Amino acid sequence: MSHRYLLLNEVSSSSSKRRVFDKLIILATLIFVGGLIFTMFAKEESPKNYSHVFNAFHDCVRPKLAHLKGNYEQFWHSFTNLTVGCDNLEEYEALDIRPAKNRDEIKYVAFPRQAEHLTMVTLGIGHDVNAEVKLKELYPNIEFFGADPASDINKDLYVNTLGGKYFEYAVSGTSGMRKSRVFEKEKYEEEITKHIGVDYFFKNILHKDRIDILWIDIEQNEYPILEQLHSNGLIDKEGVKICQINVELHKDIFEPNSEVEMMKFHDFVFKLLEDKKYIMMKPVYVKYRTFRFIRTFIVNVSDKECTDLYLK
Repeated sequence: MSHRYLLLNEVSSSSSKRRVFDKLIILATLIFVGGLIFTMFAKEESPKNYSHVFNAFHDCVRPKLAHLKGNYEQFWHSFTNLTVGCDNLEEYEALDIRPAKNRDEIKYVAFPRQAEHLTMVTLGIGHDVNAEVKLKELYPNIEFFGADPASDINKDLYVNTLGGKYFEYAVSGTSGMRKSRVFEKEKYEEEITKHIGVDYFFKNILHKDRIDILWIDIEQNEYPILEQLHSNGLIDKEGVKICQINVELHKDIFEPNSEVEMMKFHDFVFKLLEDKKYIMMKPVYVKYRTFRFIRTFIVNVSDKECTDLYLK
């Protein structure tokens, strides 16, 4: 009896070990197959990396500006001449950039690589929507939003000529009653007007998480907006992505001979170079009567919502 019991026990133990071994093989196989599927899916879904576009911008622009760090006035007056040679980098061929002409300037637009509904915002209309109209002719699937504290002429142009939506206030860094330089009766006047914070305007008034095209000409109120573009800025924290920007950067509007705006421009550019999010192109230094300002074109080469649409 004891011999038979030992034999049966050995058979039972061997069978049990085999079942455990078989289960381990099945489990290992499932893990291996699952890993393969996950790897294939991850490769298909991984976002394209356009860091080479930013790196080309950085490696061309920064060495030309490094010696002027901290020298705000020389940086302001030299920026355009020093960096304009970086506009024709091979990496920029990933962008389909086209001009759109206003009465007295040329703006630039990176066209989408696929058909999609776009959102455009004009901050500071200035009695001129020629470029917006031209853009609409080239790419009709755009929804236009314009803000300017002077409704005379601007409202009619933006609503009736362009077919956009108009807002009668200034959009800047924060909300409240603040100084604005308003274009009325073919000249600029300094007035106290209603301002709306740009982060609130995009998220809570327009209800947009992506602004495809942003044009800014708001007579020195651009700096508080530009400061919010960087990573962890208010616009970024609201989850709003801005794909491309045409902007005029002014100085001496409210305080003649002040170094404040030159310092803000200097700091913005160096922060842009550190942030690895945007590139700056098409710089133009403009002299208009007693005023000096810089026009530039800024493109987002970091956020997937923008790169998927505008870069190839």
